[in-house]
Parts: sequence; structure tokens; C-alpha cells
Amino acid sequence: MLSNNIKLFFSFFILYSFLYSSNCYAKKDSPKTVITVPLDSSKVEVRKLNAEEQKKLLEKKEYKYDKIGPAPKSLWDRFWDWFWKTIDNIFDTKGGKLGWTLFQYALIIAVIVIIIILVVKNDVRAIIYGKSASVAIDFKEFEEDINKIKFDELIEDAISKKDYRKAVRLHFLKLLKQLTDNNLIKWQIDKTNNDYSIELANSKYNSKFNELSLMYEYIWYGDFNLDETNFKGTISKFKEFHL
Repeated sequence: MLSNNIKLFFSFFILYSFLYSSNCYAKKDSPKTVITVPLDSSKVEVRKLNAEEQKKLLEKKEYKYDKIGPAPKSLWDRFWDWFWKTIDNIFDTKGGKLGWTLFQYALIIAVIVIIIILVVKNDVRAIIYGKSASVAIDFKEFEEDINKIKFDELIEDAISKKDYRKAVRLHFLKLLKQLTDNNLIKWQIDKTNNDYSIELANSKYNSKFNELSLMYEYIWYGDFNLDETNFKGTISKFKEFHL
């Protein structure tokens, strides 16, 4: 029994000695990792500014440092800071964003409407009162130059023939000549009544002229059957127009 224990002990000792010697040998022969840091062999050039260049640099405002901070804001500046901050806070909300979007759409629509009005401004009255407002006054039956027309003679002749529509037409053309003579409009053969109305826009005669113009267009272009009584009432309106 003892003999077997001795054998087992020696066997364990031999195995342990073998393992230990192997481990030591491995540690002895294992290569070591050596980290080497390369030396910087580049040549360093030390540059110096001369006194004149150094002075120029120091005179630049970018290189001037002091302990004086920015000037304090005035009450007015602080008000506007608060105002714009408040506006930003409003538009950051859901309702503010919706309101801003609606405002943008409204602005776009307003611009489109203004453009349309500017494009068709000469035809606005034509849209309201009919096509006659955009029709140039026909002078084929008279001399083309309004200044050469003998209105009084032609009016008397038309009345004697009971051509009251033509008499009203002549009264209106006479009115245009009077406005031209007083430098209130610039008469041209191809202009419309709407053109003259625009020229009189800033004049005290604009409202009355528009009334007579509408009356003339209704009678002449509307083929209105004018009798003597209606003619006298119409002509009284023209006689009330004083320059």
C-alpha cells in the first residue's frame, strides 16, 4: 500500500516538474514586443517678424483687446428685442403657424388680384357697364380733328331734324373739346371714355363726367329712342357741367 502511494507521489512530482520546466522555457524564449518612437528629424525654421510688420499687425482692430464690453442697449432697442421675441414665440405655437400660413395665402391672393386689376384697369368700366365703355368714339361722320368740328351748328341742325340721339352725341363731343381746351384731358381719336375718366381721376369734374359719359353711352350705343321731353332733360345735365 505504501509502495503504491510512493509511486503515485513520484509520478505527480515528475508531471509537475515537467509542466513547470516547460512553462519557464516558453517564457524565456518568447519574443518581447518593443515599441519604438521615431525621432522627429525635421528641421524647424524659426521665423520672426520685423518691427514694422509687428507694428502694423498690432494696429489692426482684430488684435486689440480691452475690458470694455458692448455699449448697453437703449430702451428703444430693448423694446424691439422684446417685440420680435414675442412674435417668434407666437409663431412657434400651433395657432401662430396656422395664422402665418393663412396670412401668406391671403397675401398671394391679394397680389394676384392687384395684378389682374392693373392689367384690366382700362376695361373695368366695360365689365360694369358693358362693352361700349371700351369702344373708341367714332368720328367718321365728322372731321377727324375735334377742334375743327362746328358743334353749335351741327347741334341746331340735328335738333331741327329731331335727331335727338345725334344731338346728345354732339353735346358730349363738345364737352370733350372743352375739357381738352382747359388742359384737363388730352384728346385722341382712339381714346375711350374710360381713358378720359382716368385722366380726370384727381379732378373735381370726375364724378360729373362719369355721369354724363354713362348717359351718353346708354343713349348712343344702347339705341335708346329719345323723344323731345327726354332730350331736354338730358341736355339740362350737360348745361349744368361748368368748367
